[in-house]
Amino acid sequence: MRPLELPEEIEDMAESGEIKVKTTEPMEVAFLVHKGPYGEMGEALMRLLRWISDNGYELMGPPINIYHRDPMMVKNEEDLITEVQFPVKKK
Repeated sequence: MRPLELPEEIEDMAESGEIKVKTTEPMEVAFLVHKGPYGEMGEALMRLLRWISDNGYELMGPPINIYHRDPMMVKNEEDLITEVQFPVKKK
């Protein structure tokens, strides 16, 4: 897997706090759904990265997280549900 560089526009927005709208192109992603605390996501991410490598894919961008249930929605961290996607392409 190759290291991914942070686009300058993203770094600038992180500094400024600016809000924008953008259109994204369709992409193929490898994904998993993690149930439980955010602190336990590291193992799930490593499993996903291994799967990507073992199945002949390469990373094409940074991960995308979708918080289907966040701490504002649940009383117990065990009920958090987070989808993690990595843009990929077949080698």
